[in-house]
Amino acid sequence: MQLMSDALAVTGSRHGVFVEPHRRACALLRFAPFHARPVFHLRAGLRIGEREVIFPLAPLDGAQDFSFVDQRTSPCTVGFIGLDSASGLKVRLTLTTPFRPGDTAFSTTPVLLFTLAIEPLGGQFRWDAAVTPPAQAELFLEVTDGPFAYEEQGRSGVDLVFVATNSRPTTGPEWYKGIGEPVPQRDRLVVVQGKRRDRRFVQTVRPRMAEGSPALCVAWCTWSEAVLRVQGERIPFRYQEQFPDLKSVAAWAKTSGHEITRNAARVDAALENHNLGPATAHLLAYTLHSWAINTWWCRRPDGRDWFSVWEGNCHFHSTVDVEFTQAPFYLALWPELLGIELDMWPDFAKAGEACLGARGVGTRFLSHDCGAFGVADGQVYPHDMEVEETANYILMAFAHSRRTGDLRIVKKHAATLDAFTRFLIAADTTGNGVPDHGVANTIDDGSPAVQFGKEQTYLAVKTLAALETGAILLAEQTYPATAKAARAQARRLRATFKRHSWAGDHFTVLLKKSGTLKDPWTGKEAKWATIPGWDAPHIYTANTLPILDMVGYDLKLNAAQVKRDLEVATTRCLREYGCAHTDFTAEAQKALVTAANAGLAGAARNPGWISMNMLRDLAALYRGIDLTALFERYWEWQVTTNTQETHLFFETFGGNHLHFYPRGVALWGVFDSVNGVAIDRTQKLCRIRPALVHLRATRLDQLFHE
Repeated sequence: MQLMSDALAVTGSRHGVFVEPHRRACALLRFAPFHARPVFHLRAGLRIGEREVIFPLAPLDGAQDFSFVDQRTSPCTVGFIGLDSASGLKVRLTLTTPFRPGDTAFSTTPVLLFTLAIEPLGGQFRWDAAVTPPAQAELFLEVTDGPFAYEEQGRSGVDLVFVATNSRPTTGPEWYKGIGEPVPQRDRLVVVQGKRRDRRFVQTVRPRMAEGSPALCVAWCTWSEAVLRVQGERIPFRYQEQFPDLKSVAAWAKTSGHEITRNAARVDAALENHNLGPATAHLLAYTLHSWAINTWWCRRPDGRDWFSVWEGNCHFHSTVDVEFTQAPFYLALWPELLGIELDMWPDFAKAGEACLGARGVGTRFLSHDCGAFGVADGQVYPHDMEVEETANYILMAFAHSRRTGDLRIVKKHAATLDAFTRFLIAADTTGNGVPDHGVANTIDDGSPAVQFGKEQTYLAVKTLAALETGAILLAEQTYPATAKAARAQARRLRATFKRHSWAGDHFTVLLKKSGTLKDPWTGKEAKWATIPGWDAPHIYTANTLPILDMVGYDLKLNAAQVKRDLEVATTRCLREYGCAHTDFTAEAQKALVTAANAGLAGAARNPGWISMNMLRDLAALYRGIDLTALFERYWEWQVTTNTQETHLFFETFGGNHLHFYPRGVALWGVFDSVNGVAIDRTQKLCRIRPALVHLRATRLDQLFHE
């Protein structure tokens, strides 16, 4: 694999390392915004006599490069393979994280493992003459430079003492900036195998030995006091329940660190068992790494877990639409995480009259996020996405309850579900079932029709699904009146959708070509006889379907039309790295861009989001349409950017700048969609119906949940 930036982090524990070979450096993940990540160097490699050969993670400073370096990635690891033709040796450097779906204690253990292993090259390198490996050599690893002061700890440890930066959001027009605050930190590097020599960790090896040479293994441990502030109170990390201090983390690493490697071998083997090709394997690993660097897992004062996910370089906590996109990942791999968020979001609900006035009295809606940076006290984003996020919550609550058979969350928050459902009904002021208030959505670099058109096909489908599934949940939780009203509203919406959404071979962006659009960034309104791009093909009609497919719920849209739209919209919206939002690229769009959202690439010619493509692809697989060839394009975009910059999963192309993004884990739904998995444990349904028999992937429901 080509050399490119990557990262590995411990789920929820704010402990991770970025590898950035393009600039011969590494960086530390902790609490700071991604752009402010502290840079350091990792000198790691091979020493023979006075000659040192190192990986491209530190300046040479008298050392030499390997003759050739290959990079590898897997769900649990990031690795480099260095070939040294002068010595006839091959060295592997592997970073490993403790990731085991369903195992909270292990997966949050704040330890990363660094392993160096050696073996003979076993022949010549290209046309270089073959050589006999030396009788003895030394593997070494050392953290240098960066913000650290170094303190030796006994015979096997080195402490890294530094001041990390936490941030809190600002208010006003610079809402996207954080205000930094210092957080004293002490990490510890501990020998698991090998020995310490001053600040360097070393292992003497004898490459000619038939039984092989021992590896050098070093654990990077951390521990921190409470940092994240939730609704006014700082809350401790989840790992503190098993580790009271840094000393206890280091002791675990020294005695049990090898379990991280053993676990990675098991988990990686299971998750890489598919025939979807190398690009898919790379994407699955890379998106998981990009998700993990965004995660926070803490414990609230009332004993509940707090799990939230930063929205990449935007740093919002658990943005509802982002987590909706990621829902296939949670449902397939680790439903408990989605359950924690579903239990948390109602704490941040808002009164419906804030959006709908008198119509909204007694209703509630969910807005975009729960906070930003190191604070989760309430929404930071400048405007709400009332209909979209409220519908998202209902759909995720339904899918989670069906997939797991666990009804505790929907029972606990039944009153909230009732208020959310009544909000969706009240958001329709025309009586046709389709919401026309609170409809600005999160596609904030789309054309005005895509982003804040009043009667969107995208939101019509999403609301239809939320009304139907919400009615089911409310009927089960003894809210019969709202359930009945929701079913009636769904019937009206479905009739409107059938009459106005189909344009012969694709679904339109809007159900009406004329109307008044209100820009949520400025509050200004513009009336259009023909809204530019209203009838263009777009990729969002199927956005709602994958999590319903995963639990076997049929929304009963016209199946032939859905399949035709998937084919036509994909073809017409396809660009170099994936599909743009819509085929509409008229110059008229540029005239509609406001000063407020120009920075969101509102004037970009072909803006597109990779994860939105992925959701579309999952829906297509369930319907027998194979779009997996597009995965190569998505991976090429990650390669194109991360071989020259550090962005990790780069969500957007065509002008926008959403990077370090977690949302690419939507692709993890491919395991279910390839297998045609539908599981509803409340109905004792487990249906396996692959629509494309030439594709094969592991059954994750059997692997982690049975």
